[in-house]
Amino acid sequence: MDLHGSHWDNHATLTPDQPMYRKPLLLIAIAIGMLSACIPVYATERISLVLAGGGARGIAHVGAITALEEMQVPIHAVAGTSMGALVGGLYAIGMDSGQLREVIETMSWEDAFVDSLDRSELPQRRKSDDYDYPSSVSLSFQDGRVSIPLGLVQGQQVRQIIKELTTDAAKVRNFDDLPTPYRAVATDLETGDPYIFSRGSIVTAMRASMSLPALLAPVEHDGRLLVDGGLAMNIPVEVGREMGADRLIVIDIGTPLRSRDEINSVLAVSDQMLGFLTRKNSLEQLEALTARDILINPDLTGIGMLDFAMTQEIFQRGYQATMALREELAPLALADPEWASYLAARERPATHAPVIEHIAIVNDSPLRDDLIRVRLRQRIGEPLDTEQLQEDIAEIYTLGHWQIIDFDVTQDPVHGQVLQVQAQAKSWGDDRLKFGLNLISDLDGGSDINLGVSYLWEGLTDLGGEFYGRAQVGDTILFSGEFYQPLDLYSRFFVVPQLHYYDYNVSNLKPDFDFDESGSLGSWRVRRFAAQMAGGANLFDDTQLRLGLYYNVGEYEPEIEIGSPLPEDNFHEGGAMVSLRYDTLDKAYFPTRGGYFSAEYRLLREDLGSDYNFERWHAVGQGAFSWGKDKRNTLILTGRTGQSIDARDTPQNYFQLGGLFNLSGVSQDLFSGQQMAFAMAQYQRRLTAKSVLPFDMPTYFGASLEGGQVWVDRDAVSSGDFVNAGSIYLAVNSPIGPVYLAYGRTEKSQDALYIALGWPFINNQMLMGR
Repeated sequence: MDLHGSHWDNHATLTPDQPMYRKPLLLIAIAIGMLSACIPVYATERISLVLAGGGARGIAHVGAITALEEMQVPIHAVAGTSMGALVGGLYAIGMDSGQLREVIETMSWEDAFVDSLDRSELPQRRKSDDYDYPSSVSLSFQDGRVSIPLGLVQGQQVRQIIKELTTDAAKVRNFDDLPTPYRAVATDLETGDPYIFSRGSIVTAMRASMSLPALLAPVEHDGRLLVDGGLAMNIPVEVGREMGADRLIVIDIGTPLRSRDEINSVLAVSDQMLGFLTRKNSLEQLEALTARDILINPDLTGIGMLDFAMTQEIFQRGYQATMALREELAPLALADPEWASYLAARERPATHAPVIEHIAIVNDSPLRDDLIRVRLRQRIGEPLDTEQLQEDIAEIYTLGHWQIIDFDVTQDPVHGQVLQVQAQAKSWGDDRLKFGLNLISDLDGGSDINLGVSYLWEGLTDLGGEFYGRAQVGDTILFSGEFYQPLDLYSRFFVVPQLHYYDYNVSNLKPDFDFDESGSLGSWRVRRFAAQMAGGANLFDDTQLRLGLYYNVGEYEPEIEIGSPLPEDNFHEGGAMVSLRYDTLDKAYFPTRGGYFSAEYRLLREDLGSDYNFERWHAVGQGAFSWGKDKRNTLILTGRTGQSIDARDTPQNYFQLGGLFNLSGVSQDLFSGQQMAFAMAQYQRRLTAKSVLPFDMPTYFGASLEGGQVWVDRDAVSSGDFVNAGSIYLAVNSPIGPVYLAYGRTEKSQDALYIALGWPFINNQMLMGR
């Protein structure tokens, strides 16, 4: 309508160009301008970001988001699957591209896919589990049937990592209330259908979406068992559309299928089968894209879903692929003022730690709630210290009694802000049957082969009492059992009654111990039945002290005789013992740092049942030091010594040397004597890269320099008598234990080619763990 028309002139009405009319219009314009300055202005189109799953390849999402921010393209909603759910969720809670990049560059992916802390931080009791048999193959039983976990990793660490990253969103229960609305996709393991998280715990949503079958255990939620969303909807196009989007920006990082030559292992077969499922549903989702949607497909050739070591390269490829579409994305970009308003609306509000007024323990295991409570340092009436709490939970988890330990803060009408710690018992039971095989052969007929099992049954008492049993047949026969009972909530003090039976071989050389195998006089079988009652203290996580009384009965009789007959007899041993063990090794069998020391002293007395009075002690120590890129080079220093003081010259009092890493070049346990000393320096280099998976199988090259000797009399002990030896070897740390192929040689030109399974450094008289 023309406001200056004749109709308005005939009625003498005020027109906009007249002074009295212009003033109200000016005031209205000012008001509208002030109001618009307070309300974020976005592009007229609503944009959803859709992030696909793909493991390490998902790091490309961070590169893409970085490029989108540089181009000032707003995101009004985000939907993600698996790794896309993790990156998308962190973006949704308000992280910008810089913060996302810091997360991926500082994340310890190796820690994310394990459940426990570094071995050096485990309690001594759990460290001792490593030393009976090196195999990681074990079974559990429940209700008389074999029971196994639903995943190799239960997700304790990855859940706590996600919880720490999403602290600011801990109280958000509706994902539409996040700075950017968010959806995560998981798969219902019962039906195979996608499960869309739109509310609840964002930690649970991310964790469920990332539950790669067989690797990470499924998540129980809403009456369902949920696994990785990639099985049902790896690229959640439909979900992004349903969030009210006018246009989608889709980032497809799907892992390509393997060629026939690349399918060369069980893991490769499993990966290929998973690839079939994810690629099929991905193509179905991509077909739903329209001409208005933008698909970003980074070139991730040569990058696998576990290649987290290539973080920088993956990031750059995602960034470059997005920047290559700058012209298509330009119409979606905001001007500087609008972009500033968009960023301001995404700022995470400052959060304050809740003041904890009560602590509740939810524990469905047979152990006391107090075992958990006394290890929580959080004080009532003080703000929640999340970092300290996570350290405490990690320490509690190392006790080994629970499947998952988590926490939440709830509002209770009676107690106020309640810190609730949830401890979920192991669904597969508290026992473990482990199988072991120790084998060492010098390929010249000398060998030592043992097949055994060990059984650990935890949680027998509310303080964490446990039974441990072991049976072994072969060259060394062994049957043993013990009951370990903590006496206090902190497990500082304990008692442990034990029964053992040993049956092992002791060789005999001529009196001057000349290292000439032709002088061998034969060997004995030594059999000993032992009973011991000990008490002790776990002084720290790395140190344990024991005191006890014991009584043994046994016999020795010749097995092989050359020349003069060997003596045979019975014996009785009774007395007191004290032992000290220190263990901070990061790995039991191929350590890269830390140390181990074990020493035991036995005082045998006639009035305690011994045949005569004497003393016996032995000690073993080891230290590891690493250097170089990725700490692949390691120096391992090892020492062993033992003495039987005032003891009779009979085989039950002998220490033994011989074999790989025990004077390499001669047969296992060939030399025996009442006094023994041995030292070794090993150089070891890891040849394979580290894996983020818990079933890594690293390969090593190594070499050793060794020196040692045995003596009859204590007065004859001298380092000048040492016989020098050495070895070179290749080794693999396999699921059934360390496997060695080695060549050893002594200074007297004795040599041997060894094949070994197990840990050759430990002989039949040294039971380090128990």
